[in-house]
Amino acid sequence: AAVLSGARDATTDQLLLVDVTPLSLGIETEGKVMSVLIKRNTPIPSSHKKTYTTVHDYQQSVDIPIYEGERSCVDGNNLLGEFTISGIERAKQGVPKIIVSFDIDSNGILSVSARDDVTGSENSVQIKNRGRLSPEEIERMVEDAKKFEKDDAARLEVL
Repeated sequence: AAVLSGARDATTDQLLLVDVTPLSLGIETEGKVMSVLIKRNTPIPSSHKKTYTTVHDYQQSVDIPIYEGERSCVDGNNLLGEFTISGIERAKQGVPKIIVSFDIDSNGILSVSARDDVTGSENSVQIKNRGRLSPEEIERMVEDAKKFEKDDAARLEVL
């Protein structure tokens, strides 16, 4: 607060302010599971990639819903956007490799892309309106994640 208000002294001169992600960012996978690519409080700018695959034989497209939140199931998280990647490798389930990338720039703009490793097909979306949640809403989401942690774990075991 002292740095932001301009009250500078020997103590505050050595402080470094770093922007971080207020909530974890990820995508929805089979069974409404949140697969986190960028964890809460990660400094920005930041880039992370993860490889996913298909759940059905000869699947030609995959929907990529993007969420922020701390719940292990997306039901309690905030949907930021989504897109579809088409033209993926026609193969048995589990064979195609789809690389999903999350990039947050220094302005907090989130770019999400997905690319099929074999066909090269790709699609992406840019999410500029992050920060819609107030600090109170973010805190509530973090508290809810703690409150429902056991319920979410039990639900994941069923999957």
